[in-house]
Amino acid sequence: MTKLSITQNSDARRKTDCLHSRLTTLKVSVVQIEVDGRVHAMRGAGWLEQQVVACPAFTATLRSRVADLESSVGEVVEPWPGVWLLPLPSGRRRRSEGRRNPELVLAGLMLGPDFLQADQFQLVCQHAQLDAQVVRNRVQLDQLFGRVEAERLALTLDWMQRDLGELERRDRELEGMSQELADSYEELSLLYKLSSSMTVNQSPRTFLTDACSDLQQVAGLRWMTLQLIDHEPRLESFAGELFRAGPLNADTKTIKNIGRHLMRRMGDQINPVVVDDTTSLNIAGLDSLSQSLLMVPLHSDGRLLGLLLGGDKLDGTHLGSIDSKLCSSLANSLSIFLDNMMLYDDMQSMFMGTLHALTAAIDAKDSYTHGHSERVAQMSRALARAAGLDEAACERVYVAGLVHDVGKIGVPESVLCKPGRLTEEEFGLIKRHPEIGARILQDIRQMSDLIPGVLYHHERWDGRGYPHGLKGEGIPLFGRLIGLADAFDAMSSDRTYRRGMAMDEVLKEMHRCSGSQFDPELVKLFVKLDFGPYFQMIKRHQNEEVRKSA
Repeated sequence: MTKLSITQNSDARRKTDCLHSRLTTLKVSVVQIEVDGRVHAMRGAGWLEQQVVACPAFTATLRSRVADLESSVGEVVEPWPGVWLLPLPSGRRRRSEGRRNPELVLAGLMLGPDFLQADQFQLVCQHAQLDAQVVRNRVQLDQLFGRVEAERLALTLDWMQRDLGELERRDRELEGMSQELADSYEELSLLYKLSSSMTVNQSPRTFLTDACSDLQQVAGLRWMTLQLIDHEPRLESFAGELFRAGPLNADTKTIKNIGRHLMRRMGDQINPVVVDDTTSLNIAGLDSLSQSLLMVPLHSDGRLLGLLLGGDKLDGTHLGSIDSKLCSSLANSLSIFLDNMMLYDDMQSMFMGTLHALTAAIDAKDSYTHGHSERVAQMSRALARAAGLDEAACERVYVAGLVHDVGKIGVPESVLCKPGRLTEEEFGLIKRHPEIGARILQDIRQMSDLIPGVLYHHERWDGRGYPHGLKGEGIPLFGRLIGLADAFDAMSSDRTYRRGMAMDEVLKEMHRCSGSQFDPELVKLFVKLDFGPYFQMIKRHQNEEVRKSA
């Protein structure tokens, strides 16, 4: 077995273990289904679920559906009324002779209220020699799942699996690129000074500017430019950018025009080109910049990304092979850097898209909360900026705001959507969602800093909040920021049991609760925010609801 296949199987097992752990946190049993239909409870199986998987009638039902289960990852399979299976990717390998492993299918097992009234429930009780009515009385209804909830969980797990697979694939690509650089390090000794000055924590603009300047000095060129192509959507704001070092007797527009002419002439050329006499190129203004010219294309997957240009040696010598090799080596590094930059942007876009889809699914559990998470995220970020947090922290506040209600996936819809006042028991179920959300995120290393915003956004300044009754500045800042934005949107939005309050009433209420429910210093900042973007979001979300219902 190759190192790559070992790594891939290890990655698959880690993904499977991660999904198992999250299902167990959500009180969903994980079972193993063999080729003959036999079922074994693996993790977190409840008492009733264990009785179901031990029943021969259940085994007989599954025996003919094993192939369906294997091909239904991301979907819900209902072998019995009120019994749902969520097939999971198991990460197994096929044997060389074509036979499958005995561990054929892994699945999450969920039971719904309909099962308690089904004939199959009687079969399970008879097999276990139990009284059906006694079992019904013993079952806690809040531990059962609705079909819609099962379908949404299956969809969410499928998203997680796809995202984890994509991130791991891209991690392997990045690892492969890094390995290639490490293997060729000895051959790039001329680039030691240059590469050692390029730190990974620099912004892309700083990195490219410094790279151009350092190469110009190391190569001993009178000037150097790095020009990126105009039409590459993945470069975003960097498309068409020009980075320059050394004195050039021309304005940026002229230099860019020269660069575009040269890129067209380079065509599919992948190797450096040295021109001893720039007049031979017959490009207006080029001969006034330098007599000799070094052109090095930057490529990615066969596509031209940009062009490195260097003019004249400072010591008066000719441009030669060493200069070409040095600049070509840097061009390869810059191509990898640009590839990684675009890859990171793609991963970030995919990550944010997944979060928006997840939060939309959570908000959709209650039509009255459509767009709630996005509005809370936007207002939390605006408040964080007003509080003086740096832009990176503000963006993390935004992401925390998006997922602040992720724990509601574990709250029954009958409670979330109930019109009128909740009972004490129902409110107790609602109050569990911050801790459920924190448990969902705790296994995602890249989101660990978001947990305080999710866990503590219902704490109060006076210590009367939940889940831990924290007080004052003992409440993490993310929790205070999101809690204020969450309360603002709750008061401003229509709910099943009341109409939203007018803006002046909301602001009066926030002033009234300053120092009791809310951080008084944050209230002072919040009431001064520009609420125009918020009302635009409200209008957009209302229009979306209208389109859905049309």
